[in-house]
Amino acid sequence: MAQTNASLLPLIPRVFFLFLEPVLVTYGGLMQYATSHDILGLSASNGPLPTPTLLMPSLSASYLFSMMLYGLIILLASPPNKRLVQLHIGVLILADFTHWAGLFSTIARSDPRGWPAVLDTSAWSPETWTLAIYPIYTLAIKFATLAGVFGKIKG
Repeated sequence: MAQTNASLLPLIPRVFFLFLEPVLVTYGGLMQYATSHDILGLSASNGPLPTPTLLMPSLSASYLFSMMLYGLIILLASPPNKRLVQLHIGVLILADFTHWAGLFSTIARSDPRGWPAVLDTSAWSPETWTLAIYPIYTLAIKFATLAGVFGKIKG
């Protein structure tokens, strides 16, 4: 393997950051469109939604894809730098927490009970459970990588 930041990672984190996480990010971005409802059709009786309301799903997807591409550039096209790899993983950890913030904020805003609805998991759909739980696993891999559980990051 050519000397890149990816070559500094132990095998399990390397597979995760180069293949699994980009696939999960792409899947999340595409599923947003595949499972969405026709917003204008749902709101036709109340009039059309303002453009900024419709803009957020596309911005969200573009941020996801940009994050994925920057990550791959850092890992595959940057010269080996242990500190850069650690900072990159730190940014991805932050992204997992912002994922939860967005999810819980959406639940709170879409339920008349507000923030208490976030704690009422009995009303969560299977999709909501998936969105809430899968970052636990990705977060665990990221923290384990930084802690050296899979082996030390070289450099």
